[in-house]
Amino acid sequence: MPMTRKSAAVTVGAVALASVGVYAAVQDDDHDYAGVCVEETTQKRVADDQCDDHRTGGFHGGHGWYFVARGVAAPAVGSPVSGGSFTAPPRSQSWGTGFKADGGVVTRGGFSGHGFSVGG
Repeated sequence: MPMTRKSAAVTVGAVALASVGVYAAVQDDDHDYAGVCVEETTQKRVADDQCDDHRTGGFHGGHGWYFVARGVAAPAVGSPVSGGSFTAPPRSQSWGTGFKADGGVVTRGGFSGHGFSVGG
């Protein structure tokens, strides 16, 4: 029995929706680095929303992203940063925001924010 236009549209729509779901899961859970927001003068982690207006390394308005590689402990909010870098990750690596406020080792998962690709 030939496929009708309606069933073809439903199939294409379902595939597209599934692809978006897979992409979103990769975006949120499979980053090479966690970006945590840091207050410039104290060098302590603050809530990520303090850095949400920029997506690059360096300080902007007294706050900046601090990048912690997978496998390294990220600080909790209110703790001094260590083990990472203020320099953006290497090209072709991704980083995500929304890492757990209580800190911990950066692994797959643990992100609730956005993901960013650093290179192409």
